[in-house]
Amino acid sequence: MNLELTPKAVEWLKKELELPEDGKVLHFVVRYGGEFQLKQGFSPAFNVDFLKDIDEVGYETTFDDLHVVIAEKDVWYYEDHQLTIDIENDEIVYRAQVKN
Repeated sequence: MNLELTPKAVEWLKKELELPEDGKVLHFVVRYGGEFQLKQGFSPAFNVDFLKDIDEVGYETTFDDLHVVIAEKDVWYYEDHQLTIDIENDEIVYRAQVKN
């Protein structure tokens, strides 16, 4: 699993979500439905949460002071993929490649 945020996405997320903020993280989750699907029937989403409120962190990284996490219970969805998050026309765009 590899999660990549483009510099443009990092800048946009920090501005729109008012991050970084002490104790808060960008928390990628799995939701039912949605247009972009890594695995049939589910799509990526995110919340801004306090790190202390996430039971078990399964993946974490930082992009220019933006702390990003995925809970252990959601790692199954993102594994085996390289997911790139970008911004186009002021909207989030997901791109994925299967990792070998």
